[in-house]
Amino acid sequence: MNVFNSRFGTAALAAILATAGTGASAQGLQYNCQNEPVKIEIPGDRLDNALKQLRLATRCPISGTKLARGKRSKPVVGMMTPEEALQTMLNGTGLQGNTIKQGFEITRLPR
Repeated sequence: MNVFNSRFGTAALAAILATAGTGASAQGLQYNCQNEPVKIEIPGDRLDNALKQLRLATRCPISGTKLARGKRSKPVVGMMTPEEALQTMLNGTGLQGNTIKQGFEITRLPR
């Protein structure tokens, strides 16, 4: 019985550590949103995916991303500020990016 418990315990511990490692790396992003040009290379994609890529590339938090569901983005490539990159990405989507404290918020364009 001890052999089974030991094996099960080791497997469970390995699974917990693997999961914890993944969570830690995903949560390990340190936001440091600067209005400095950065190199951006984000292909046209589903807008929600493109916003995730932009968040990682610029280290800027972006709220309101649920509004991006079902929309597509245009490619964003070049040296630009995070704000310029976001506006380029949102062109033609009916959405806009607003600067908020240390990041951005996605909202619908006024009609």
